[in-house]
Amino acid sequence: MHGLIENLIIMVFSLLLLLISSDIAIKYIVKMSELTGLGKSRIGFTFVAATTTLPELMVAIFSGISGEAAISVGNVLGSNVANVCLVIGLGLILYNFKKSRKASVPVKLKSDELDVLYFGIFTASIIPILLISFVPASRIVGLILIIIYVYQSYKIISKKEIVLDKLSDENVVKRNIQGKKVLINSLILSLLGIIGVIISARLIVDSTVEISNLIGVPSFLISAIVIAVGTSFPEITLGIRAMLEEHGELTIGNIIGSCFTNITLILGVTLAFSPVALNIRGFTDIIAFSLLANILLWYFLHRGRLGWKEGFYLVLLYSLFLASIMGLLVFPE
Repeated sequence: MHGLIENLIIMVFSLLLLLISSDIAIKYIVKMSELTGLGKSRIGFTFVAATTTLPELMVAIFSGISGEAAISVGNVLGSNVANVCLVIGLGLILYNFKKSRKASVPVKLKSDELDVLYFGIFTASIIPILLISFVPASRIVGLILIIIYVYQSYKIISKKEIVLDKLSDENVVKRNIQGKKVLINSLILSLLGIIGVIISARLIVDSTVEISNLIGVPSFLISAIVIAVGTSFPEITLGIRAMLEEHGELTIGNIIGSCFTNITLILGVTLAFSPVALNIRGFTDIIAFSLLANILLWYFLHRGRLGWKEGFYLVLLYSLFLASIMGLLVFPE
């Protein structure tokens, strides 16, 4: 009983920290997008995605070194399914409830921003297919994936345009200095907010696992639901909060950027550090669901409608994914 109460207190404290941290993170991430001129989707694709996938990066390094690279690969692929289906799906449904009417989430994307997002979806889809069909997973492939991540991130960030530099009045120099200070402060505060989200999310997952064990929840349910969703908890929290606060572009950019980062940087690091060759074909079922999720997301973006029905379809796909990994849904050979 003592352990149950202790973990409940930790969970409540962590939830409060999660709410405060996510508010701080979103506020200053939006501020950064305004100051740099990158836009919410590009900030989400690069900066937010890179920071929220730090836990996966640590898992990739340690699992690769220890020869347990399969753990990281499963985590990467499963996280991509959860990111697209849960974050965007639940975000769309909750946004609709908040508005109390049939409404689409406002997502205003320029053609060049859509190009970046479509490239992210394409990369996250085609690389797993190549690895199970044509190219064996190896250290060389891992290095190539890391290079793809670095090149694409540099290409996106290099297009930044500090908005304050456009000012041309007599106080332009002073304003630019002040603006850059604001930008640095926004960067630091948004990082602190994201770190707070990651830490609080980890505490919530750990306390949930402990409570589940104490009340006798089966271990397969814990691993399939709590831990699987827990690895994507930072993206889930920031994504849904951003969508509810009318920053749909930030959510879409973050989720597609996270999928891109997972399949290039995280998977690349896993393969580069792994001392043994890895057979990706063992993850065919997860890859199939990841591909389906990406196709649905691309279709919804291309059609330009993101409402509660689209959210329902994504959540339904994740339900089928959970049923599959728990052995409740069996596909014929």
